Amino acid sequence: MTASTGVPSWLTDVAIPIGTFVLGFLISHFTLSKRDRKDIEQTNYENTERLIEQHKAAFERYCSVLKAYDDAEEPTFDHFYAIATAGEAYFYQARLMADAVLSEKVDTQIRDSTLMPKLKEMTNKTLPLHYSVLQSIAKKKEFEYHGELRRSDYESIYSAVERFSIGP
Repeated sequence: MTASTGVPSWLTDVAIPIGTFVLGFLISHFTLSKRDRKDIEQTNYENTERLIEQHKAAFERYCSVLKAYDDAEEPTFDHFYAIATAGEAYFYQARLMADAVLSEKVDTQIRDSTLMPKLKEMTNKTLPLHYSVLQSIAKKKEFEYHGELRRSDYESIYSAVERFSIGP
């Protein structure tokens, strides 16, 4: 114990230097350099671009089969199946987008301005309409179809919308 401070000498000689070393190591280990942050931002931007491209391709395919159904003089089960299949691929891409949003692997500016409005529109309009169209076609053509919109099938989309959507 030092006479002037009343602090044990082992504390000032051993514990404080070790504690300072450990604290310094932890701070440097858990903080990122400016370059590391820029690399992460660039990776997130590239992830976002790729997700948007894949989503756009799935959307275009979905729209083309809907148009083929609409243009058909006498739609068949193949049209119904094409809509269901293309819709599933489109919504799968949306689930991937929502998963990336939830894991924060996308650019935040693009997330807020582009991705979230798409996902919000999907939960409010596109998903319910998709199932409604399939049910209508099945009823009109007398196909057996029991599909229904279940939130659990699209949980990541709904979760992303609830967590990140801004405004009505």
